[in-house]
Amino acid sequence: MREALCWCSFLGFLLCCIAADIPGCNFFDTVNLANSLKFPNGSYNYEDLIIPPTLTGEYDYEMQFNGNSRSVPSHTRGCVCKLRPCIRLCCHRSRVIKDNKCSAHTLNELSYNMTLDITHKHIFEDFVVQEELPLPCNIHYPLNRIEYSTDHWTLFENGTLLRQYDMRYLSKQDYCLQPRKSGKQKGYNHILVPYNCVIEPDMTMEYVKATSVLFMAITISVYLWLPQFQSLTGKCCNLYFICLAATFLLNLFSNFNVFDSNISCSINGYAGYFAAMATFLWLSVISFHVWTRFAVRHFQEIQRSRRSNFLNYNLIVWSTAGTLTLAVFLVDRLVPFFSTSDKTLPMLPAVGVFSCWISTEGWSGMLYFYSPLTLLILFNITMFVMTIHHIYVSEKIKPRSFNGIEEHQVSKHRAKYGAYLHLFIIMGCSWLLEIVAFICKIENVFKPLIVVNDVINCSQGIIIFFVTFCNRSMLRVIRERTHPDSKPAEPSKFSDVEYGTCSLTRDCHLMQEIN
Repeated sequence: MREALCWCSFLGFLLCCIAADIPGCNFFDTVNLANSLKFPNGSYNYEDLIIPPTLTGEYDYEMQFNGNSRSVPSHTRGCVCKLRPCIRLCCHRSRVIKDNKCSAHTLNELSYNMTLDITHKHIFEDFVVQEELPLPCNIHYPLNRIEYSTDHWTLFENGTLLRQYDMRYLSKQDYCLQPRKSGKQKGYNHILVPYNCVIEPDMTMEYVKATSVLFMAITISVYLWLPQFQSLTGKCCNLYFICLAATFLLNLFSNFNVFDSNISCSINGYAGYFAAMATFLWLSVISFHVWTRFAVRHFQEIQRSRRSNFLNYNLIVWSTAGTLTLAVFLVDRLVPFFSTSDKTLPMLPAVGVFSCWISTEGWSGMLYFYSPLTLLILFNITMFVMTIHHIYVSEKIKPRSFNGIEEHQVSKHRAKYGAYLHLFIIMGCSWLLEIVAFICKIENVFKPLIVVNDVINCSQGIIIFFVTFCNRSMLRVIRERTHPDSKPAEPSKFSDVEYGTCSLTRDCHLMQEIN
């Protein structure tokens, strides 16, 4: 009998708990009725709105922004949003948000416009105001459409908010309203603005980029280890890889929010810009050097030493990258981002404003980042086309004979032509695709192309690694280096310029030959 009573008590308690929640009502559509007047029939008066007993319930928890619940003392809540449209404030109406938290003290002198652009409805007269719900997320930012032209939004009577820059509809769980300082409206020192959650980016490509850095580190080590890559062009190739790895690494630091202070964040941004510019400058040096060795050397008698050339290349690359970085730094320092009169997104580099990187979200990215890249890529394309054209013409004008020497020469030129065509595709076209994808992103068109570009460019280190090691000649060189006493393998048909699908290493092998 005692056991049966225990089971009945347990089931009764369980049913009471289940019945505590208001059926068919989301927690975020309720308000706390602890301080509201209760009538004998079980109804409540909440801000002159009568809530029937069927829309009330006992709660011993509160829902958090992430969907978890936390225990609180039992209290009565009412589903007011089924009776009248609700507006959610982030904090109490006399408090403000500071550092992603509600201020500790109320501000009685706070004055702000209570009307919103839903046919000018007054929030305290036409809506139920919810003030005690938790903040939507840890990190918020305001949509201040009065001061920023990019922050337009539309609020509907059902409480849904349309964020217009990405046309996304936000429910009450995704945003809240709160006063914010403004000098734009006469008679009010604050305006109501929606605070919405910072969009968490998809970090998949960042992990791919981190893997690329690891593979590039292995490739750089091999280039430093093998004597075959100690030629002038081999050194230039390696410096290109080093700058590309540094660019990726600094970009990862920015995207993973490694730096907390503004100074270290800005330093990371300027260093990343310097590394990116140096990457493309070294690519231009490689293409220029290849052209001079293939074409110019046949028309000029003056041959400079490799050491002098390498020193000149270093001076050109580092000084040019430094000058561009200094220009970006001076623009940021002389024209602060938040000093513009119209508060639109200005054409400024904005290093450290949105992230620890140069701003590439608007057309300012084209001005300071993609415009120099476009010029360098066009230069690279010109050099590669001229080089390939010279190889093709040289092959056509040679006397055709069928002796072994001439046949070897023709094979050699064909290998050179194929090798540099592959080098152009791998090193040049991928970066050209980056610029095209940026324009598509700004104009919000051809989204699949943007995805393809992200995959290709974030995987460059992996591509370079496999291109470097996917030929027999490279594996043979490594084997001979690690086992110097072993018998050398038979040379392949095309020696160091073996023609096939993988050609970046063969390019640098080939460039030793023309050095």
